[in-house]
Amino acid sequence: QAMTNRPSFVWFGALACSLLTSCARMSKAEPLVPRYFTPEGGSGAEAQRPTTPMGASGPLRLRLGNVRSGSQLRERIMFRDSDHELGYYEDRRWTERPEAYLRRAIARMLFEERGLVRVVSGSAPTLDVELVAFEEVRAPKHMVRVQVIVSLDDERLGSAQETITVERPTRSDAKDDDADADAAVTGLAIALQECVAQIADRVI
Repeated sequence: QAMTNRPSFVWFGALACSLLTSCARMSKAEPLVPRYFTPEGGSGAEAQRPTTPMGASGPLRLRLGNVRSGSQLRERIMFRDSDHELGYYEDRRWTERPEAYLRRAIARMLFEERGLVRVVSGSAPTLDVELVAFEEVRAPKHMVRVQVIVSLDDERLGSAQETITVERPTRSDAKDDDADADAAVTGLAIALQECVAQIADRVI
């Protein structure tokens, strides 16, 4: 009986050794370490206070309302390989959700650089913005895309809504992952600023 069971014992022993070897190899693999990026960069220079733009009834006043993003835009950096296919980089993260960058950029552009009066309470037109695209497009052309839906509501004049899209080509010949990531983040930073400048133009 012992001789009959010997092949089974040998087979199970070989299987156990194989599994242990595989586990050892997997344990030696380098752990995934996320890399964090931001599209914000400080120049260190303070912008001069501009002249407050005037309307028919006095200085232009504005309330900054909701600035939100779609549920797909989170900390993981997103890419698009077609009109219908989205993906996320495993090791690339934003330091914050993209809507936080957008909100700060809008506030800085409107109230610091363009000089509008920021209203916290009381009657004033209200600006709401939804960020619907903040992505690297890898096909068919390599570029970055920022897209927002802007809504401006005024008790006297009514409501206006517009979709603003900014696309910029970016490097597709990066020789390594670091250069590729830097090119995409730099492109998105520039596209974000262009988009915010267009928002300010429309609002004023």
